[in-house]
Amino acid sequence: MRTSKAVVLFIQSRQARGLSKRTLKWYTEILNRFADRYKTVTEKPEQIEKFIISLNVGDERRHGYYRTLKAFYNFLKRRDYINNNPIQYIDEPKLSVKNPSILTPETINKILHHQSKKEIKSAIMTLIDTGARLAEIANLEINNLIETPDGFLAVVNGKTGMRAIPISYETYHALMVTLPFKWSKDHLGRLISRHCRDAGIKASSLTFRHSFATLWNGDELILQQIMGHTTLNTTKRYRHLRTQNAIRQHNQYSPLKMVLSFSKSML
Repeated sequence: MRTSKAVVLFIQSRQARGLSKRTLKWYTEILNRFADRYKTVTEKPEQIEKFIISLNVGDERRHGYYRTLKAFYNFLKRRDYINNNPIQYIDEPKLSVKNPSILTPETINKILHHQSKKEIKSAIMTLIDTGARLAEIANLEINNLIETPDGFLAVVNGKTGMRAIPISYETYHALMVTLPFKWSKDHLGRLISRHCRDAGIKASSLTFRHSFATLWNGDELILQQIMGHTTLNTTKRYRHLRTQNAIRQHNQYSPLKMVLSFSKSML
């Protein structure tokens, strides 16, 4: 089977699932590069590994290429377009663990209470309240807000398509008087970072997303749904960040460390 034809069939199947244009573009770019290298669909894991090795990209992007090829080959096998699925014989590329900065409830409170335009405050409240991506909230309209008997929802359009995420009463009413935002995504992001800097905190829209997921104490499956992660493994990375955050906080605030530090200063 020609790889280019297989790519077309795969992309059609993703369109039928309702994936976002951004995700479809990502799949298409990667798989077209793969089709340029192998004109017919290879079933040899060594050839797929050579393609992955040839990529002059960082760990995270290389891992994204692997995930795309995995989805591609799993699709081909389910449809019986190939006899064997070579991706099952390929080890997942190493993915370096990042250590993004995480906001504490105290720093979040400081950011929220710093004076700013009500539109900026509303955007920050939404990021804190939902863990949404900046692109997902930048284009919100009032008709994306829904009041239900159980609470309030915001319908966002993300990398995995449309999804409804819960929002608090306070966020709902803040958005009702500030939407739509009058800035582009990038400009809104700069304004949010500037607000945080003026409040004495180094943070960005992505910091709020990481903080939301790390501070979340509820069910991981619900967190995956709210965050719009395609796999639970992505969500589980934040459990590692929670441990790191606990260690950093312990090193800073442990009463024993405070006492020992005081004792040393008395010597």
